[in-house]
Amino acid sequence: MTDFEKGLKREVAELKFLIHDLRVERFINEVIHFHVTLNTDLELYSIDQVQAIHGEDLQELKQKAADVRRAHQEYCNAVTSFSPDRTILLAGKKHIEGTYEICELILNPLWGRFDKVMSFLPDESRSVQSQRHYRNCLHWVCGVYYRIEHFLEEQIRKYVSERFDIAHDIADFTRNVIYGYVSEKGGARIELQIDRLDPAVVEGNRHRFRRMYFNLVMNAVDAMGGKRVGVITISEVIEGDRVVLRVSDDGTGISPSKNEQLLTDKESLDGELHSLGFVFVRQTIAQFGGELSIESEGGKGTTITVRLPYLPGAEAPPRQRSKCEKFAVEKRMLPALEPVDDPRGKKEGAGEPRSDADGRPPDEPRYGDLILSDYRRSDADPRGCIFAIAITGENEIELFTHRPYERFWNIAHEDLSPMFFDATVRGRLEPDPDGNPMLILKSAQNIREYFELKEVAEGDRSQETFRTMLREEFVKIARCLIDTGMPPETGVLMSDLRKLFDDRPELLDEEPFRLELLAGLGLDG
Repeated sequence: MTDFEKGLKREVAELKFLIHDLRVERFINEVIHFHVTLNTDLELYSIDQVQAIHGEDLQELKQKAADVRRAHQEYCNAVTSFSPDRTILLAGKKHIEGTYEICELILNPLWGRFDKVMSFLPDESRSVQSQRHYRNCLHWVCGVYYRIEHFLEEQIRKYVSERFDIAHDIADFTRNVIYGYVSEKGGARIELQIDRLDPAVVEGNRHRFRRMYFNLVMNAVDAMGGKRVGVITISEVIEGDRVVLRVSDDGTGISPSKNEQLLTDKESLDGELHSLGFVFVRQTIAQFGGELSIESEGGKGTTITVRLPYLPGAEAPPRQRSKCEKFAVEKRMLPALEPVDDPRGKKEGAGEPRSDADGRPPDEPRYGDLILSDYRRSDADPRGCIFAIAITGENEIELFTHRPYERFWNIAHEDLSPMFFDATVRGRLEPDPDGNPMLILKSAQNIREYFELKEVAEGDRSQETFRTMLREEFVKIARCLIDTGMPPETGVLMSDLRKLFDDRPELLDEEPFRLELLAGLGLDG
């Protein structure tokens, strides 16, 4: 029996759960850094009048951020010093109210005029190039704002139940909130892969479901803190009389003792600031009448499974578009790069006659050389480059786009290929610990969009088809890169390696493995 199921302790517990899940301080700091950069750019490009107006808003934002930090520290001190519950409640509410106010300042229409301010700046300015990063932060701040709003509403109405389509809700919340968190928290290391999502109507508190789902993703991100590349896979399928949500990662895994701890109720939350996520997860799943299980293997990863009852044949009321969609980055292609000297004396795209066992056209671009050239001319620290590539079943390149890392631009695949970044194999070339170029290859993030790009018929789409097609495409990409200038001994890290090539010990036993090992595999699996 826990001591926080009713009364004042329940109020304190709900407050702790919310504050634990906000994770917003870093994003507020990034918003401030962006606007400081914007103000500097306005000064550098002599846009004085706009700079003065923008500067006033920036000062207010800085002051509110300082107030929120102080309120959070007061709350932490109250909890860890085992202050009376009412003292903790007052301190926590002060922190939540301050966070709500600063989120409102960041998101309100007056502050949102930054788009018009930036229209005065050239594309090469640092703030324009940081726009995607800023938008990711806005997505998360927006999610926090509405989470607090719904929490405050719950305090009045106590329990808010509704019918909703779980597939739609996962897709919407992932696209408009979760992606931003994973992108910023995991950098370029962690991929979020969306698998099958079956339409299914459930009944319960939709906003608590979203917070529960975020906790599962947040734990998966934390599990891959030390990895150079990793994948989180989300799926939701109907199995019998249950709809089953799975969140899988290929992180460090969970020990049996930790697993048991996560599935065991805490008797009290007194003095607790951390380790609250799974308490909330279990509580929420119980409210939905569901079950929770964890499967984990050390060094290979974890799958958390949530089974919930659903309402067969029921229809969810139509939902409005997410209020956070307006913060999405406009889908626009990058300006084309100027032609650069190919390391073998050719201009980019000029190609070079050669003999090719795969029958590649002799006038085809030297893809491997181009990636190496981007890497060598990168002015970032550390240097690197980014690319996306797609090869058809007939061994033809249907998409290739690339760009070097730049000093003041943390470029993402969404910047590089806005229309197809979810559907293609993506890669980076970065230095390994010894300073040698190392490939990081990543699977398509969205299985549905991958199938659409490849024009796979609806009836032929399955997880096994996706696996088989990606295996073959990775082998073809490796052969193509070696054939066009990438050294065969180049080291490779690959997301989804164990899922795609679990039967190839020559790849699994060497990290990073050599590119030639991947190129040498047969295409029949």
